[in-house]
Amino acid sequence: MAGNGPNAILTHSQKVCRLYKRCLRTLEDWANDRAEFRFNAVVMRARFDETRSETDGRLLAKQLIEAEQEYMSSKHEDPKIFKNDPGGICFRRSAQIHDWMFDTYHPWERAQLRDFFETRQELKEQYDE
Repeated sequence: MAGNGPNAILTHSQKVCRLYKRCLRTLEDWANDRAEFRFNAVVMRARFDETRSETDGRLLAKQLIEAEQEYMSSKHEDPKIFKNDPGGICFRRSAQIHDWMFDTYHPWERAQLRDFFETRQELKEQYDE
């Protein structure tokens, strides 16, 4: 989760769903081909479904902690990272140009880009109205 606010309060089912997705991603990292991944995914889904009918909250919490520990011990050392996610090759690739930077241009630079600055001035006036 990103941001400066407090962490969200997650229900048990939300924690289990997030753990399931992380486990799937880890299985995908370790798999050599798609068939191996699918087989392991079905086996893991069966393990999650075994506890679906359990109603004792304390036992479910304990199983969740054990499952998270198992997940942490089996994490891949070099996981796949999607290209636009933090750590990916395209993350924050395009620089953000702030509009106030154009106000710092020297008059000679403005003269070279006269059409741009005239259009920009018209848009600023329309925006202020």
